[in-house]
Amino acid sequence: MSAKERIVFLDRAAFTADDLPIPAFDHNWSEYPATEAADLVPRLFWATTAITHACSLDAEAIGQLHKLKRIVVTGSAVVDTDACVVRGIAVRQLPASDATGLVNLLEALVAEAEH
Repeated sequence: MSAKERIVFLDRAAFTADDLPIPAFDHNWSEYPATEAADLVPRLFWATTAITHACSLDAEAIGQLHKLKRIVVTGSAVVDTDACVVRGIAVRQLPASDATGLVNLLEALVAEAEH
């Protein structure tokens, strides 16, 4: 991996630590219990991966996130997929009921990006 992944979970309060452990691969992890719209860009500015449950990401916010490579949605968050396509950002939906699968998904996405 050329640069360390930086993963930001915008609204971790939707999950307990048992529901969703922090991945073991080499990365920087930041999490917030909840995120207001005004805090989206500052919190995600250096992120390579965003995880969101209910925080929506519109085209304006996505356009400011130059390091972002992927967004994982675990709940009702709405993501402007057209803006993501233009920027080459992968968007994956993961049902909240499969929160433990999030770690596996993150590992797969990071491994895919390395190749």
